[in-house]
Amino acid sequence: MKTDKWNPVLALGLLMAAVLACNATTANISSLKLSSDEEGKNETKSFKPGDKVYAIAQISNNPGKVQTKFRILYDDVEGENSGVLVEGAEKTLEVDGSRPAIFWITLPNRGFRNGRYKLEVSMLTESGEQKDQETATFDVAGY
Repeated sequence: MKTDKWNPVLALGLLMAAVLACNATTANISSLKLSSDEEGKNETKSFKPGDKVYAIAQISNNPGKVQTKFRILYDDVEGENSGVLVEGAEKTLEVDGSRPAIFWITLPNRGFRNGRYKLEVSMLTESGEQKDQETATFDVAGY
C-alpha cells in the first residue's frame, strides 16, 4: 500500500522534469570570429578605411529561434569613452536552428578614428532573455 502513495508524487516529479527540459535550452554561441570575408576564411583583427568587417557567430544546439544582437563599441579610441556604442553599428538578426549568424559593416573612408574596437554578440531567447554573450576586439588604422 505504501507504493500507491508514491505513484502520484513520482508522476508529478516526472511531469515537472519534462516541463523544465522543454523550457531549458542549451543553445549557445560556440565561436565568434572576425574576418575580412563572409565565409570567414581570412580571419583578422586589423582593418583599414574601406574594409568590410565581418563578424561570424556560430549558434549551436539551437532547437528553435534565437536573436543575435551585434554591437560595435569603442574600446581604446582616443577621444571616445570605452564601452560606448559606435553610432549606427548595431544589428539584431533572428536565427532559426544551429547555423552561423553573420554581421558586417563597411568602415567609412573618412570620419572614423584609429584605435581598438570591441564587437559584442549577445544571444537572446524569443522572450528576450540573454542566454550567451561573446566579445572580440579589432584594431583600425589608416585614418
